[in-house]
Amino acid sequence: MSTTCSPKPVILIVDDIPDNLHLLTRELSAQGYETRAVLTGTMALTVARSTPIDLILLDIMLPDMDGYTVCQTLKADPATEAIPVIFLSALDEALDKVKAFTVGGVDYVTKPFKTIEVMARVSTQLSLRQAQLQLQQFNQELENQVQQRTHELGTANRSLQAEIQVRQQVEQDLRHSELRYRLIADHMGDLVCLHNPDGQFLYVSPSAQTLLGYAPEALIGKSIADFCHPDDLQYVQIHFKAPLESTQAMTLCYRFRRQSGRYLWLETLTKPVLDETGQMTSTVTSSRDVTRRVKIEKQLRYDSLHDALTHLPNRDWLAKRLELEILQCQRYSQTCFGLLMIDLDRFKAVNDSLGHLTGDKLLIAVSSLLKSCVRDIDMVSRWGGDEFVIFLDRITDLKEAIQVAERIKTVLESPIEVDGKIIFTSASIGILMGNSAYKTSNEIFRDVDIALYRAKALGRNRYEIFGLEMYQEAIALLNLENDLRLAIHQQHFVTYYQPIVSLSTQALLGFEALVRWQHPGRGLVMPGDFIDLAEDTGLIKAIGSQVLRQVCQTIKQWENEYSLDDNFRVSVNVSGQQFRDATFITTLDHILAETGVRGDRLKLEITERVLLEQSDSIAQTLADITARGMQLSIDDFGTGYSSLRYLSQFAVQTLKIDRSFVSQMQPRRQGIVQAIIDLAHNLEMDCIAEGVETAEQRSQLLQLGCEAAQGYLFSRPLPLAAASEALQHWP
Repeated sequence: MSTTCSPKPVILIVDDIPDNLHLLTRELSAQGYETRAVLTGTMALTVARSTPIDLILLDIMLPDMDGYTVCQTLKADPATEAIPVIFLSALDEALDKVKAFTVGGVDYVTKPFKTIEVMARVSTQLSLRQAQLQLQQFNQELENQVQQRTHELGTANRSLQAEIQVRQQVEQDLRHSELRYRLIADHMGDLVCLHNPDGQFLYVSPSAQTLLGYAPEALIGKSIADFCHPDDLQYVQIHFKAPLESTQAMTLCYRFRRQSGRYLWLETLTKPVLDETGQMTSTVTSSRDVTRRVKIEKQLRYDSLHDALTHLPNRDWLAKRLELEILQCQRYSQTCFGLLMIDLDRFKAVNDSLGHLTGDKLLIAVSSLLKSCVRDIDMVSRWGGDEFVIFLDRITDLKEAIQVAERIKTVLESPIEVDGKIIFTSASIGILMGNSAYKTSNEIFRDVDIALYRAKALGRNRYEIFGLEMYQEAIALLNLENDLRLAIHQQHFVTYYQPIVSLSTQALLGFEALVRWQHPGRGLVMPGDFIDLAEDTGLIKAIGSQVLRQVCQTIKQWENEYSLDDNFRVSVNVSGQQFRDATFITTLDHILAETGVRGDRLKLEITERVLLEQSDSIAQTLADITARGMQLSIDDFGTGYSSLRYLSQFAVQTLKIDRSFVSQMQPRRQGIVQAIIDLAHNLEMDCIAEGVETAEQRSQLLQLGCEAAQGYLFSRPLPLAAASEALQHWP
């Protein structure tokens, strides 16, 4: 429900992570805001429709619907469409940002967020909202004043007409008529004047002394042009000399010089005085001091078009300039311009290590360096965070944009001193050449953001030039994401099972569950084609939950049909996002209770990176898993950063030897595999080797003391029916 801003703004926080809700509620309350916190999109829509809300902080990944849908629903409802929405999300891809702004978001903050940045953006949006409401109120008040003063001027005009008509009457009647008019004019708070057609003062009300510092008689006979600001003179002269119809009242705003020499802003309502032939004989005006309002409006315009930290133009100003440039390109087909989107590499590390104040000062220093790399006709803007966009006006060749990018790389190679600290930084840059092919600024922002994403993906500290193939790749990724979301909704994911075999007895110890996507058009899609995208978009959590449920249903089916060994387990890969999810254990408990499967039938495979975080929430999740009888294994051990401390600190039962180490084994080159096996045994763990494809590899692993293995030597990953058959007839 949209409402005018109350003295204490109300902010609705929508996030499915309670820790985020608590943090934002605490910080916003400390800033004097009133907050409402909800966990789901449905609750958010209910609160927004039933409670006056001034601003919404909206997460994208919600349990019942995504933040995009919530925002679209709000914007489609007249009761809530005016509420500004700031997206808060861990999704940092260009397409996510574009989509957020497309559905109606006013801003986008990437998680993990910086509290001071969130506070600043909240304050900015609330200020803009307040400014809009104030302007609406100003306009309404002005309209009322215009109507009131029009009425007053009409009354005054009728009095003047009456005086003109009875001019030849007796002197006593004339004095009475003048007295009636002066009673009206002299008791008005506004400045009331009568002017001849050239703008000279014929009558000035006593309020001139208070408003302008002049005695009324000091202005009689002088022209309004004598006091008008030079920049406003032509505008005022044209206005006073323009022919006006009898029913027409006009308003003008201009600067008038006070007796002190300073200028104030006057808002003047003019009404012509006509004779019996309809010719204008004079003009009656009513003026008031609007200097404070003009200053407020000017500051609001400045704030709405500039970044608060660096005072560079912001996204809105750049968008307006691009829209004008697009029109210029369409009119003159040879006109071209350049756009550079710049992202500072590892800026988060500066904030985390040196603090946000130092980070802000670094951004100010970088903004000055960027301005030194371009011409005066170009524009350097900041979009927030560590993103800058440079508009290059009237360039004829891509080489000019590349030269600017090279200059930026060069100046950033030199260390920057901030508060006595030496900071080294670099930048990833996306480059775009704009021409008449573009129709809107959003299309330009989309494409240059794609180029920036490519530069970051290829190693950072470089620039990439946008090409059509990048756009096509981005569209393909977007289509893949849409298909992925549909697959989650329609449960198109199936689980394959690869046997895990004892190297000493050849017995079947269990299976590793491997996800496949049964795409309706592309057939069976392997995980390498979609897992990275699922990780980037946060969809991996929903996919992981579906796989976990399928595995437990399968285990229950096998328990009912076969006699499983007590040590039989199915290994399930759990992503870092799942493991960090506050609802992961609750979801796990629900699936186990729903399927009736014991926890000790599962072995959860996680990567070393998860344990390296060593946060309290990770430690608690590990403890909860162990308490439910489930085992843990470290997948792809040795391929990333390893720490012996966490291996001994947490209850891990198995180390999995990555297939890359297995494939490189030679009769006399087994050191890495031997070291992993020895480490596992010293820590009272066992080992499972992945990717075993030859009998020679199996023999070598057995000699080294490896307990189990999986790979094509034993079996490829099997669909459920084939896995059940293998379980029944395994030798």
